[in-house]
Amino acid sequence: MTDLSIRHEFERWVEERRPPLREQPALGIAALMTIAAFVDPIAQVPIFDAIAAAMAGSSDDEERAASIATALPWVTQGKARVALPPALWDAFWTIVAKPPSRDEGELDLTTAVVALGHHYDTRLIDACEAALLEFASVHDLIAQSEVRLKTTDLEGHARDSLASDLLSMLTENGYDLEVIDADTVVLPGDYPAQNRTNRRILQLHDVWHLVAGYGFTGAGEVAISGFQLAQFGQNYSARFLATVATKAVVHTPTLAELLLNVAFDGWRHGRATQELIAVPWHKRIADPISRIRRDLGIQPIDSDAVRTMEALMQMA
Repeated sequence: MTDLSIRHEFERWVEERRPPLREQPALGIAALMTIAAFVDPIAQVPIFDAIAAAMAGSSDDEERAASIATALPWVTQGKARVALPPALWDAFWTIVAKPPSRDEGELDLTTAVVALGHHYDTRLIDACEAALLEFASVHDLIAQSEVRLKTTDLEGHARDSLASDLLSMLTENGYDLEVIDADTVVLPGDYPAQNRTNRRILQLHDVWHLVAGYGFTGAGEVAISGFQLAQFGQNYSARFLATVATKAVVHTPTLAELLLNVAFDGWRHGRATQELIAVPWHKRIADPISRIRRDLGIQPIDSDAVRTMEALMQMA
């Protein structure tokens, strides 16, 4: 069980937006990611950009802390405290406190992280909506008619097409085109950006795995979460990365740096790739992935950190 003193300190760092980047560098970065997820989603892009630049620029904790403070001056002084719902913290720590295990499948973790949203208050839901609307492609998506692909739409296409590759992957792994029913992720009230993107990414997650070159592995899921967050500000990805980063620091601190590099390689890749959420993917399923990459200027991810993490997981 996670030490309650760590929990209480961590919650204070997050709510006061004053992460201990010099005193406890790994926990400080995890706390900063948690600020982006739960306290200030609108600031998630500058927060993740600052961490990504600091990690790319130096492996020295002091230099990283100084780099982040230069980009985000408020991290040294903090801001007015924002109290998060106690039930949200309880659910967050329930996930973090559970030691990593092969018995905990990716779907179990996904479901638990999705469920954190059940404890969001109106302030946080409104902030997530505003964060999504920072992306031009989200406005484009909202303006489009909604099209949902079905498994049958993937049948009967050429062997080298996106449809054929996606159908083979789904069949071989026993996956569904939508791992979570899209109709269950609708928020009550006027939240068009969240409701539209939540339904949309359930259809596109596996498509992006294939087109952007992310493996269907634990490392691939961490990296593509960084990619998705950079692409359109998805709060699920922010909360997933904040949770797994904190979990890694608490249980496997020697691997925390590697996990962060995996996540931020995905983030950098997402920032370097044109926004894809509003692309009419249903019109591209008959095309080979190579053509789609060429037409949209997509380079598949190339990450030493991802390859290292995948190798370690195979050995475990």
